[in-house]
Amino acid sequence: MNNYEFYDLILDNLSLSLGLLFLFIVAHYFIFRKYVTSVLDPILLPVISSVFSMADVYLLFLTNSISTYLFINFNLTQLAFWFGLFYFKTKINSKFNTRKTNIFSNNFNNTLSFYFFSIIYLCSQVLIYVTKGIPLLKESRLETFADGGGEGVLGRIVDVTSIFCLYSFFKIIKVGKLSFSDVPKYVIIILIFLTFLLTGSKSTFLNLFLVFWCFIIFNRIKGNDSEKYINIIKKYRLRIFVFILTVVSLIIFVQINYADNENKLNPLVSLFIRFIHSGDVYWYAYPNNVYLNIKSNAWFSALFTDFLGLFRIVGWNNLPEAIGITFKDIHHPSDIPSGPNARHNVFGLIYYGFFGGILFSFLLGVIISFVRNKLPFILKDTMLNGFIFTFLMIKISGLDTDPMLTFTYLNNLLFIFPIIFFGFLFFLALFKTKLGHNDK
Repeated sequence: MNNYEFYDLILDNLSLSLGLLFLFIVAHYFIFRKYVTSVLDPILLPVISSVFSMADVYLLFLTNSISTYLFINFNLTQLAFWFGLFYFKTKINSKFNTRKTNIFSNNFNNTLSFYFFSIIYLCSQVLIYVTKGIPLLKESRLETFADGGGEGVLGRIVDVTSIFCLYSFFKIIKVGKLSFSDVPKYVIIILIFLTFLLTGSKSTFLNLFLVFWCFIIFNRIKGNDSEKYINIIKKYRLRIFVFILTVVSLIIFVQINYADNENKLNPLVSLFIRFIHSGDVYWYAYPNNVYLNIKSNAWFSALFTDFLGLFRIVGWNNLPEAIGITFKDIHHPSDIPSGPNARHNVFGLIYYGFFGGILFSFLLGVIISFVRNKLPFILKDTMLNGFIFTFLMIKISGLDTDPMLTFTYLNNLLFIFPIIFFGFLFFLALFKTKLGHNDK
């Protein structure tokens, strides 16, 4: 089923569609009301996405567009994922103080790290714009790195350094106090924010707020004073929400006006349609059993495509194509590298079968649960560990939406960030030697 056929299905069953949407909004509210702790919680967007995607699947089933077999598998994998998600109990109010001196134990090192990683990030972004163009102005952001090359490494560098820049900024800035020495820091943050807009990615723009939330949570768990930050969110949450909605609408408006499309929609209508498309992989894959067109014997290389390709263990051309792109080309053939996210239900069914997919979904939920509810209590109270927790919190939250993409982010953290980090250690040692600086 292609997009237009699904739109017709919605319009022909509008009351049913709205009823299902309302039903799953209520259901997700009661399931996640204690799990999602804030409007800035990284898992909020995946939860909202789940609302729309479940409404899509139930609409397909109730209109006899998919089989009972697929409907049962979807529900079992979804339940398994939720059981995994609640596997570890949250201890968000606990105190856990373990302070050890390390290279990030003083403000000088923290400030230097902010400038170092910010320069790396901004220079990488400029190189991407020069060599590949501005993603916001492309018909598909995936075109930026579609043809491979060295620019792909720049994208990985940008992925990890952007989070580190933001986290270190919140670490060194003094809330409520603005000194002359802080002006360059704010200038850099404004430049970073502008690059977020130029990516054309709504989720990337949201990183500014998600990192702030993770920074607060990590410090709260470690027993550090975080009340002033919590008060900021409480005081300005309405303004933050309006600001986010405005900027997201602006991004969509620019993308619509640069797209080669005569039927240009209102940005808010377009945003709502994109939420509906949270479940587009289901109407691409389930009706007429289209998912059977994808070879299911490459389960390992499909999940770890990025790792195998990054280290040239397997040539990129010999690795499985992302199933979202394959489905899109079946229903809407084009040369543009785009497609739906490979949600865990469909990915697991294709590569691990009916029962294997259920176990796969459960394990993904357990991983997210571990990162949210156990990892911050294991890590020591340092800026580096705070960054690691923040990066994982933001990226791991999308495991159910797109497992392949999430493992790409993990590769960036495990194999790209250490290289940059050791570069920082070398720079730090050299800088201190030149200035004769000590840590007193």
